[in-house]
Amino acid sequence: MSSPLSSRPISDKVAHSTTLRILLLVVSLLVISTLSSPPLLAQDDVTGITADEVNTVARELWCPLCGGRLRLDSCELKACEQMREVIAIKLEEGEDTAAIRDYFLEQYGPQVLGEPPRRGFNWLAWILPVVAFAGGGVFLWLRLQQMSRPLRPSAARVAEPEHDERERRLDEELARYD
Repeated sequence: MSSPLSSRPISDKVAHSTTLRILLLVVSLLVISTLSSPPLLAQDDVTGITADEVNTVARELWCPLCGGRLRLDSCELKACEQMREVIAIKLEEGEDTAAIRDYFLEQYGPQVLGEPPRRGFNWLAWILPVVAFAGGGVFLWLRLQQMSRPLRPSAARVAEPEHDERERRLDEELARYD
């Protein structure tokens, strides 16, 4: 039996292999260009801002949705991912950490900083722990001083003349019953 390829003329075989090579080249170029397109690459590679730079800023901010329990760099909510993307964009634009922090403070309020602001009535949140710690230290020091003193006889244990008189009467009455 003869194969269908062997019955073809040589010029058809060459034309067929050339077309196949061109088609293979075009397909491989399409695959390479698709895999290296900017939407599929990480944003950090395109912008030049690394994840460490974004996380340095994100560590100073707290997730406004988690109630102050998670820092922005470790929260996995979609909103926090978007906030990290905003940080990357602002870093790319050349803004510094303080400006980015002020932006998020304006957008989400003081809870995004994870600490109460240091003004007005909120100063108590900063001062009271220090005062309580110092007061507790003074109390413990005074209590230890008091406990380390030697015991003195109390005034009630010292014999008083009135007490002696009572004891004498008691002894007399007990003697009468004997």
